[in-house]
Parts: sequence; C-alpha cells; structure tokens
Amino acid sequence: MYHRFPPVYRHLLLLLCCTLSFHNGWTQNLEGTVYDQNTGETLRGVSITLGTLRTVSDLGGRFRFPHPVRFPVSITASHIGYDSLFINLYSPPDTLLRIFLSGKILGLDEVSVVGRRNPVQDSLWMRREFTDQFNFRPVKPWESVTLSPIGISINLNILFASFSREQKQAKRLKAALIRDEREDYVDRRFTHAVIRGQTELSDDDLEVFRWYFRPTYEQLVDFTEYDLLQYIRANYREFKARRDAYPQVVPVLSNAP
Repeated sequence: MYHRFPPVYRHLLLLLCCTLSFHNGWTQNLEGTVYDQNTGETLRGVSITLGTLRTVSDLGGRFRFPHPVRFPVSITASHIGYDSLFINLYSPPDTLLRIFLSGKILGLDEVSVVGRRNPVQDSLWMRREFTDQFNFRPVKPWESVTLSPIGISINLNILFASFSREQKQAKRLKAALIRDEREDYVDRRFTHAVIRGQTELSDDDLEVFRWYFRPTYEQLVDFTEYDLLQYIRANYREFKARRDAYPQVVPVLSNAP
C-alpha cells in the first residue's frame, strides 16, 4: 500500500533533506600535519588557531581540532623561527591538511656579540613560549565520578577525555619539552670550555670524557660551580689513570646492519 503525502508535507520533507545534506557537507573535523618547507621534516609545537579555538602539533607534527568546524574558516599556523601562515578554507578539504612553514630570513648588519647565556633565563623563556604545554594537567578517570546525597554520578565527557588521543599526545609533548629543557641545561653547564679549563685532554679524548662523564640533570642541578669543577677534576684523574679502560671514541648510532 502506498501513502501519498499532501503537497505541503512533500515540500517540507524535501527542504529538511536539503538542509541536513548542506549541514553535513560543510561541517568536518579538521586535522593535518605541519612540515618544514625546506627540510620536509615534521614540526612539533606549532600553534594552530581557528577563531577562538587553538591546538598544538604533536611530536609527529600532527594536529586535530576535537570538534567539527563549520566552513568557511580561517586558520593561522605559527611557530618560533618561522613565518606565520594564514589559510582560508571555503569548503572541507578532501584529505588531511599538509601545512608547510618557511623559516624566517633576517637581513642584519654584521655585528660581534660577546656574552653568556643564562640557563635559568633560557628555561623561563621556554616556559613562557610553551605555557599551555608546560601547564597541561591530564584528566584522571576518577575525576569523572561525583558523590552526592542521592548517589554516584559519572561525567562521561570527563571519563572519555581521560583516555582520549589528544590527552595522550599532550602528555607526550609535555614530557618531550621537559626532557629537552633538562638536556639543554646540562649542555650549557657541562661545556667543552669548562672541561678544557680543568684538564689537559686532546680534542678526541675531550669528546669521550664529556660523553662518558656527562652528569644527569638531577646531579647537576644540585652542583654549585665549585662542585662542578671538583666533579670534573676527580673524574679526569680517574680517566687519565685508566685511559685504556674507557672507550677510545664516542659511539656512533647507526642503522646499518
């Protein structure tokens, strides 16, 4: 048996279908990858903004806005040392976005600068530039549970967020930034110049010594300058007395079979 709709209902049904089709066709989750224009390497820590929304590319240069966006949109990609890129998208892209950033080129008169970098100031600068990443606090699953006089309630949004891919990526990025910050701190204090001033090592032996006796961040953060010099001298005496017991060169990592 066939049912015939009055003309007015047929028109309303057709209008509703068109509206839904239009809505679905112009709304989409936006995601992609950011690359260095010159090297082709992926870039992490790139700030991607879309109106009031903001996200950051992860270790693999990937980014994703968690909620669907309505087109047309304007996107801005910015990163330290690169020219900002502005993109207008009038319709959803067919594939993942591939964004390429070009390094800034500055023309300066030749100058001679003598100075010392301050590890503390460098760390403060890094934390200012990546405030959101350093202040990131992961959502814990138990935070979704609320106790009340009428019983226990679970916030599913918080529960799902605690296991989301975005949270895992943010945790990895924060860990990488902290690791880089600490490695940079060690590099700036345990330098070739400081070691050379306390030893009589050749260039090759200096490289081996700096690699083998490199202190950890946890050790070095408690060292005064005097403690560091004493650390170098004590290990230098050991290194010199038993030179053959230590590697002759710094090991080189290789993928060759």
